[in-house]
Amino acid sequence: MQNLTVERLLSRLGFGTRKNCRALVRSGLVKIAGRIVEDPFEELSEKPATITVNDEEISTVEELYLMLNKPCGLECSHQPRDHESVFSIFPERFLEMELNCIGRLDADTHGLLLFSNQGQFIHRVESPKKGMLKTYEAKLARPITDGQIRLLKEGVQLKGEKKPFIARELEKVSETVVRISIAEGIYHEVRRMFAAVSNHVEDLERISIGEVKLDPQLKLGEWRFLTAEEIQRMKN
Repeated sequence: MQNLTVERLLSRLGFGTRKNCRALVRSGLVKIAGRIVEDPFEELSEKPATITVNDEEISTVEELYLMLNKPCGLECSHQPRDHESVFSIFPERFLEMELNCIGRLDADTHGLLLFSNQGQFIHRVESPKKGMLKTYEAKLARPITDGQIRLLKEGVQLKGEKKPFIARELEKVSETVVRISIAEGIYHEVRRMFAAVSNHVEDLERISIGEVKLDPQLKLGEWRFLTAEEIQRMKN
């Protein structure tokens, strides 16, 4: 890549200002292919797949597409009010790269949360016009009845909202566990829908967005990059 210097690459990867990146290199903390880089202005004929900074091997991916298994007790905000920010889980350099949530999860909900620094991608996934369903597994306080299922599929009116909200898909897993898919994602939507039919959600986990499912290998608080196939599914 023409005119790509080590300094520029580090800056694009979120390691701070050009001045900070020059200082990193001159401190002997940057390696490429096992070789300590001494000149921050060294030109790279092509971008390496990884670069080592302070003994940590870093992917040089600049377009971020991430999946997190969000724990409860975190706010999906860069400026949280009542809880710690979900962004505290990620490397600080990702914030310098303008990482943002794709949609949100309430502090008392856990499960699949997606992130990116690509505005068009975020808009595409969030847009209700795209019809991308969000699926949750809800543990209920009381057994769900056929009448409640019927009402949720027909649509329930929520306080303060102008239109009814519909369970686009609803699967009964057990007497007190259901999988429910919605299209919107307003504040506490799933909990409010069950409350509207006289039930109560005790635990709520988001398990998929569109065709992308929460990776069962991810423990709470762990994240990974989306695969190329997952990214393509979301774009399509």
